[in-house]
Amino acid sequence: MEERFVRLGKVGVKPFIDGVYKAGKLNLGEPGARLASHLAMPTSPDTLLRRIREAHLPVPMPVRVLGVDDWALRKGQRYGTILCDLERRRPVDLLPERSAEALKRWLRNHPEVQIISRDRGDDYIKGASEGAPYAVQVADRWHLLRNLQETLTRVVDRYQGKIREAARAVAGILNSQQPKAKTTAPVQGEQLEPTVLTKYQERQQQRRARRLARFEQVRELHRQNVSLQSIGRRLGLHRSTVRRFVRAEVFPERASRLTFRRTDPLIDYIRRRWDEGCRNAVQLTDELKAQGFQVSYHMVRRRVFDWRLADPAAPPEHAAETTSRIPARPSSKRVTWLLLKKVQELETDERIFVEEVGKQCPALQDAATLARAFMTMVQDRQPEAWQEWLKSARDPAAATEFGTFAKGLQADEQAVRAALTLEWSNGQVEGQINRLKTIKRQMYGRARFDLLRQRVLHAA
Repeated sequence: MEERFVRLGKVGVKPFIDGVYKAGKLNLGEPGARLASHLAMPTSPDTLLRRIREAHLPVPMPVRVLGVDDWALRKGQRYGTILCDLERRRPVDLLPERSAEALKRWLRNHPEVQIISRDRGDDYIKGASEGAPYAVQVADRWHLLRNLQETLTRVVDRYQGKIREAARAVAGILNSQQPKAKTTAPVQGEQLEPTVLTKYQERQQQRRARRLARFEQVRELHRQNVSLQSIGRRLGLHRSTVRRFVRAEVFPERASRLTFRRTDPLIDYIRRRWDEGCRNAVQLTDELKAQGFQVSYHMVRRRVFDWRLADPAAPPEHAAETTSRIPARPSSKRVTWLLLKKVQELETDERIFVEEVGKQCPALQDAATLARAFMTMVQDRQPEAWQEWLKSARDPAAATEFGTFAKGLQADEQAVRAALTLEWSNGQVEGQINRLKTIKRQMYGRARFDLLRQRVLHAA
């Protein structure tokens, strides 16, 4: 009688593994074992994982254009390196560490590499220079723009006081364009009730008080000529936080959140119907739906909730709400993105805010102009503009942050120039890292490096 069940041995493991990998069903030993059971090859999950570790990887083709980037084995603690063939668009190897020595060893074993695309990390610069001294290094354009954004954000951090003044000016301009509210003057001698804070607001004020105390401690220690590193160790703060506190003109308030509602474009109609006496949220919702708007009863009820509390019986006589995209305390990152956007891409309130920032703080406007010039140079591949931009950034009148940024770029000038002339970048490497993360998360606690490397390279 023909034997129906065949044990999974070393001879039959490779065809089975190839089929499982191509089907994309092997994330843990248990699903693979279940699939093997259906294929009349019963085996245990541990045996299957052991066979995968013992399986031989296909011999890689020679790599001419190499992409290098890091990925997190354990975020914030341990990182590895992924190496991709940019011409064939596939990963060729994973390294268990992010170090110059590991990259140098790999490159010395692969002398055929001619072009290396990488970020501006010191480890990869050193490893590529020592491991493949004759290869052309290309600085990744996305990382260049990311470094630019971080540089401009540090400049914005220094002028938070002026930015808040600009935000208040924008609110005043927008409110002046709305009909004024009819207010009733308080009776002489009338005692106003104190505002009752919620528990969340009380916690907010307590956190702000603690942060303000740390800010004042940092400034006091800095006045005593204590180094930034020593201040950080003494107060338990990161050095970048200490540097931001020292450079700030005023206390950096937490950015206020700005939420948008899907009923914002319909605010004029809802208010007009509310002033006409329609106080039923269900009826307002039906009217909006009849006009083709995708709204729900809960959206409309949340919109009119404050109006109902203000005056539940009489028609409301409140000022028109503004749907400005500029909060009272915009975050540094949000201001940075607004400064980097093209004028034609800005909304009306955003354009007014950028203009007000330029009026309140000309130094920040100059830094934004310098940043936009660099972004245009990178996006449009303009190597002829490199020397002129470098001269402007190193000018004593420019922001010190841009001088430091330009100094770092000048030290890596050949790679930056290659980024402005060659087509290669780390874009597809980032895609391979996303794929690696997906595989790693599918494996739960079994994603040790050796098994993960087998899975990623075998499936590639």
